[in-house]
Amino acid sequence: MAALLSALLFVAMEAGLGLKQACLPVCSGDDCITVNRARLDFDSAEEVCRRKNGELLTLQSDTYQRIFKTLAEALPGNFWIGLRLSGGSCSNLSEPLRGYKWTSGSEKKALNWSAVIWADERKVCPPYCVSVSQHGTWTERACSEKADGFLCRTREKNFCWEKEVFFKDSQGCISGPCQQKCNDTEGGFKCSCYTGYIPDSSDPRRCRVHCPEQRCPSVCPEGCLCPDGFVENEGMCEDINECENHGCHHGCVNTFGSFWCYCRPGFHLKENGNCVVAKSHHPAELMTPTHKNTTLKGSSAPAGPFLWIWVVAAVTLVATVVLVRLYVVRRQKRRERSSSQQLAAAADHQVC
Repeated sequence: MAALLSALLFVAMEAGLGLKQACLPVCSGDDCITVNRARLDFDSAEEVCRRKNGELLTLQSDTYQRIFKTLAEALPGNFWIGLRLSGGSCSNLSEPLRGYKWTSGSEKKALNWSAVIWADERKVCPPYCVSVSQHGTWTERACSEKADGFLCRTREKNFCWEKEVFFKDSQGCISGPCQQKCNDTEGGFKCSCYTGYIPDSSDPRRCRVHCPEQRCPSVCPEGCLCPDGFVENEGMCEDINECENHGCHHGCVNTFGSFWCYCRPGFHLKENGNCVVAKSHHPAELMTPTHKNTTLKGSSAPAGPFLWIWVVAAVTLVATVVLVRLYVVRRQKRRERSSSQQLAAAADHQVC
């Protein structure tokens, strides 16, 4: 578990915590899962993974299962994995994978099927594929739909970063448009970066310091530099574990260079890292479901009786305050009269 998290995804988009990247890897040793935030259909997502020497995520290995278990707890949306229902057969609810097949890898390795949570109990027919969402829920959906993103498995730690970015320009590299390296190409030019840098997402012509691991050599052309979220120590950049110092309300995942707060089911993440109960038109959905097919009486009760209870309680409280106030005022007046009478009697005694 020491190297389980190499770097997590697109950190807390709603909370604004961490880096806003469209793709970031989560690694254990040389095995990585990349979280990609591009909205694509299943076939397009599969093509993107393969074009970068990867595959849509399959879960036949212990390493990928372990990474996925940590990652799935905090996924911000629905992400394709490499499961497709193909051929002429419809899904079979009695089978662990319901008849779906992995798009790559060996079929021999089995998952811990008790840990698989299907969103729906329904029979579907091809072409259907599977996406996963927060807390590891599996959803069957048409392969032509666009999910929020997709998960790739790869052994390439720099999977998410383009080495060169193409720009269309008839003058090419003559004007020196790139901060570090420029290569002329037909109809334009490509910018790239030195080792230890990657293109800046806000301006691909420029480069920023980058470390895809927990510990990287610092970049020392003009004073030693480390990426944000890292600290320099004897010529090395070491990741800062923000989860040890930052107060996430429910859960925190440290990433290389940042961190990510997430909430338990039924809660919504706020900008300060706190979790609040999610707004819902069906409050019963926030409760733990019962095994019996019953309806909670409280969820369907009319609002009128409860309103009158609050009104009566408020009137009673106001009346109590008024009575207490009157009692205090009267008691104070009696004390003042008693004090005046005692002073008058003392004066008469002195005169006599």
